[in-house]
Amino acid sequence: MAVVDNPLSGLEAGAVLEAAARAGFELVDFETPEGITIWEWRQGSGPRPQFVTRRVALAWMQELLSREPARRAS
Repeated sequence: MAVVDNPLSGLEAGAVLEAAARAGFELVDFETPEGITIWEWRQGSGPRPQFVTRRVALAWMQELLSREPARRAS
């Protein structure tokens, strides 16, 4: 999955977070024992994709959500 290096505006980020929440996802951040902040998408007990930046986590989710209608149709 390609992620474009194009930061989302605050409004776009909010829209991605809202759409992700409707799909059952929550974006959380936590600090590793080494002091690195990790951004993680959580949805039940499913896989939890992790990212080093919030920007990339949001871009990844935006791409995933844009593919959702195609996945439901198949």
